[in-house]
Parts: sequence; structure tokens; C-alpha cells
Amino acid sequence: MVEINTAAEVATERSVSSKYDMTIAFVGNPSVGKSAFFSRLTGIGVVVANYPGTTVELTHGSINVGSKKIDVVDLPGIYSLGASTEDEMVSKRYLLREYPDVIINVVDATRLERNLYLTLQLLELDIPMVLALNQMDAAKEMGLDIDIEKLSDSLGVPVIPTVATKGLGLDDVVLSALDEDLSGEKKRKVHYDNHILRAIKRLDEDFPEVGYGIKVRALERDAEFVKLSCRPHDADLLLAASGSITEEIEKAHGMQISDTIARDLYGEAGYIVDQVTTQVERKATLKDKIDSLLTSEYVGISGLIGALLITFYIVFTLGGFLEEGIVSLFETYLIFPVDDMLAGSSPILSNVIIYSLLGVEAGFAIAIPYIAVFYIILSLFEDSGYLTRASFLLDNWTHKVGLHGRAIIPLILGLGCNVPAIMSTRALNTMRERRIASILIALTPCSARTVIILGLVGTFVGYWAAISIYVLELFVIFATGWVLGKGLPGEKTGLIMEMAPLRRPDPKATFQKTWLRVREFVYVAFPLLVAGSALLGLLDAIGVLEVFQSAVEPLSVGVLGLPAFAATALIFGILRKEMALQILAVLAGTANFAQVLTPIQMYSFAVITTIYIPCVATIAILKHELGWRDTALISMFTICLALLAGFLIKVAGMML
Repeated sequence: MVEINTAAEVATERSVSSKYDMTIAFVGNPSVGKSAFFSRLTGIGVVVANYPGTTVELTHGSINVGSKKIDVVDLPGIYSLGASTEDEMVSKRYLLREYPDVIINVVDATRLERNLYLTLQLLELDIPMVLALNQMDAAKEMGLDIDIEKLSDSLGVPVIPTVATKGLGLDDVVLSALDEDLSGEKKRKVHYDNHILRAIKRLDEDFPEVGYGIKVRALERDAEFVKLSCRPHDADLLLAASGSITEEIEKAHGMQISDTIARDLYGEAGYIVDQVTTQVERKATLKDKIDSLLTSEYVGISGLIGALLITFYIVFTLGGFLEEGIVSLFETYLIFPVDDMLAGSSPILSNVIIYSLLGVEAGFAIAIPYIAVFYIILSLFEDSGYLTRASFLLDNWTHKVGLHGRAIIPLILGLGCNVPAIMSTRALNTMRERRIASILIALTPCSARTVIILGLVGTFVGYWAAISIYVLELFVIFATGWVLGKGLPGEKTGLIMEMAPLRRPDPKATFQKTWLRVREFVYVAFPLLVAGSALLGLLDAIGVLEVFQSAVEPLSVGVLGLPAFAATALIFGILRKEMALQILAVLAGTANFAQVLTPIQMYSFAVITTIYIPCVATIAILKHELGWRDTALISMFTICLALLAGFLIKVAGMML
């Protein structure tokens, strides 16, 4: 008899060592409001960690309901339990290895048929489930009337209507998940093709203890699913028995069994939607008219350019204002008084302390104001649905560089951080597209580089000088993409993309998302910055820094026209890009760069830092996604390009 790793067994083993009474997992398609739901429920006290052996992040939070302490896990957005992407692989492994006590399947009510494909797969797991039918307000605006009770009866699980961004229905979803009567006995079984149903009956004779869904996955040749669900030896027996049956079905159908199963799942989802949904006639709303303008060729492109200019102006103005105030406070009330107190003490001790304080000042004054403001605006673009419209608008342009409009989302995300942007290229269809997009993302000015552009050039040279760097970067990105698009071999694909509905961003969710992004700097970069500054102080006190700067002076001063200490700052910028400017401030002894650099030097430093070798985190993710060879080529290309740009700027400055 085959032994199955049941949910109860795994849950019992887990509860022995767990500090939580139960675990709830959020599962759903991308962009269904799952993260908004999770943020509303758990607040900002969450933990983000990579799933073991992968770069995919899982977000854990905790809530207390009565006397129960509950672990809440936000799994990555996926379209199915297949293994075509790493996100799907991680979600499947988590559900089968960890066996959460309850699944909360968050579903987009405006795209019910597509979402139910995953729902029907989840129903085949031996895990109790609640369906959160989200974005009900958007569905109503679209004229969709969904019979909630009928949908619940059809699926055999509780269905709760929600509007996550407003917090509506969230408590009811959690209470349903905690219901002691919640079970999987009434779950709907998919009515697969008769050949598949007969195959399952044949497997029932030899494997009566194996669940319905496991047999379907065995017929589909999903070996990992079966091995995670059964004991190793028994999994091999099941896969061997199902293999010959699968071949018979494929011969009868003249197609892969995975295609047959996918067809049946979509057919079942479509049937359910037809039974529970009514389309109500409605008049065009103001939102429809705005949406039409945002996606029109001329008005839409003009609006996108305007939105980007306004974004950088807000970041420049507000970030510069905050920077000036923070620098003044630090220097007046901390650095100058401590410097006076250390007068006459050991030069090494004095240097280490002062340099450390300058590092703290640089972190608070230079990075946080610009990064936080930029991420707030980026979150608003994401939550409002504007990013998908930008993808649609720029589809024709991206085809010129061998990509399609969907690649715009990773490129725009790259303005925030290159690391998740490169990870998001997994959504692209071919390795060729992923390779091109990753190279272009590595050249995209992330928020850390925006700190340098706006904090240095924008503040001390001028707003339009800073904007010209973005124009230069856009030219470099487009030229690089054009060459790669023409010369890189591989398959080219078109764009099929669903447009996320326009919605009003929720301020609370926006600030929570911003904090989750900014805290990475606070928790990770700040210690590096302070430790690096202290090390600089020590090296400066014992004379090592002077030796290094003398060695690189021919390159820094002779070729690039920068002070010798700027080369040291560029080295530290490889750790994190914003550290280049922060260390520059430490080495210069002031955050008022106009006192130590000319406008052309500030401009050159910003351009070089924006182009040259990606930061360590980006290098690591490039290696993971593309391999060492491509990573080394990208790094060497950016270094050579940055040195050429710096030299040309120096020559141009001498001619002015």
C-alpha cells in the first residue's frame, strides 16, 4: 500500500516545534491584490526571507485571533502549480512540504475565469481552503454581477467578497479560515476528459490511498509533485504505473496530456463563470474615459513622459529639502560637537569615530530622503495599474530592441531596484528576452543611482542637468538594446497582456510597501555604510588610503578628471550604489559637494557611477539568472562604457 504524507501528519510534526498555533498561506495570481490583503492583515511587522535554495522571497507575518497566534505566509504570485517558473516551483514546494493549515486563495473578481484555473488546481490539494473574491468594487464598475453563494456551492469552499485596499471582508476571510468545520470533503473535482477519468479509476485499483489530485499530476508526469506527496519508493511505483497510461492517452488525443489537462481546467473554469456571472449593461464612466486617454498613442506617451518628469522633480525637490535639513542638524548638533570633544585624542580613534558619524549622516541625509520618496511614487504607479498601461504604450518601442511591452515592467521596476527587476524577467517568454532585459536593467538608473544623480547633480548643478543624465542613460539603453536586438540569436515573441484595472491606491498599503523596501537599506546597507566609513577612517589614519589614491591618481585625475579620492568612493559603490556618494561625502569631509568638486566633476562622477559595474547584489542575481559568463561580460562592458563616458565628459568640459 502506498503511504501518503497527509496534511494532518505534516501539520502535527510542524506544531511540535512551531511557536504558532496554525499557518495560513495566501495563494493567487500576480496583481490580484494579494499583497494588499496581506499588508492590511499583518501590518508592517513582517519578515522577508528567501525560500531555501532559491532567490524567491516569502513574506511571513503574524496575527493574533483570540488565544491563537497565527503564522501568515504570502506566497509569490503564480498562474498555476506547474513548474515553468521558479515562483511556481517555490509555491508548489511550500504547499506540499510545509502543508499550511489553511489556504486563502485570493482571486480577482474582474478576471474570474483566468483565476479559477489555479483555484481548481488548489482544490485538488489535501488542504482546507477559503476563497477571497477580491476587487469586487472593480467588478461592479465593470458591470459584473457574481452570485457569491452559487460560486461557493459550485467550488465547495467558502467564498468571501472582499476589497483588500479598503479592508472590506478581510476579517470574514480570516474567521472563515479559522472555522473548525472547514474541511475539504465538499471540494469540487474537475470533470476531466473521459480518457483521464478512466485512467484515474485504473490507478485507484492499485493506489486506493492516493488522492485524486496526485493521480492527475502523476498522469501529467509532474514527478516532483508526486515525490513531494508520497514516500520515495511509492512515488516511483505510481509514476511508473501512470507512465504507460499517459502514453496511451497522448496517442488517442494526438497531443501532450498536459495540454489536455490545461484545456479541461480552462473549460471547467469557463463553465463555472458562465453559471455564476451576469454581465449588466452600463454606461461609460469617467474612469473608462481616463483609461482610454492613458492608453492612446499620443496623449498616453505624452502623459508617460510627463509622469516621469514630475516624478523626478518631486524626488529632486522633496529629497533635496529633506537632505538639507538633515545635514544641517547632524553637523550642528552631532559632528561638530563630537569633533571638538575629540580634539587632542588619538588620531586613529578620532578618525574612526568621525568617519563613522559621517557615514551615519550620509545614510540619513543622502539615501533615505530620495529612496523613500521615489518608492512612494513607484508604489502609487504599481497600485493604480499605471505600470501595465506603460507596458502597452511602449510595446512598439521595445520591439526595436528585441523585446515586447511586458519587458517594460521589469525595466520600470529597475528604477526602484535592479535585483527584483532582473528576477521579474522570468515572466518573459524566452532566454533571449531575459538576457536582453537583464542587460538593459543593469544599465537602468535604480533608486540608489537616483540618489547620486539628484543628490549630487540635481542639488549642486541643476535639475535639468540631472534630467540630461537620464536622457543620456535612455540613449545608452536604447542603443545597447538595438544592437542586442539585431545581433543576439534566439526566438522573438509578441505581447499578450491583460490590463490591470485602474484603481485608487490605498495610502496605508502604499506606505507599508514603501517601508518594506526602505527597510532593506536601513537593516542591510546602514551597517555596511557605518562599518565601511569606520574602515576608511582607520585606513586614512594609518596612511593606506593615501597610498591607494596615489596609485589610482593617473586614472582618476588624468583620464577622468576627478579628484583622487573619488576613485575610492567608486570602489565602495560596488557594494551598494548609493554608498559611492555617501563615501564621497565622508572622504570630502562635507556633504556640500560644491566646496570640493566643480560642476563638470560632479556631472562626470554621477554618469560614471550610473553606468559602471552593477552592485554586488545585482551581480549575484545576474549570476543566478544568466551564469558567470554573461555576468562577467556585462560587468566588463559597463566598466569600459563608464570609463569612455567619463573621458568624453572631461574632454567636453575642457572645451567649454
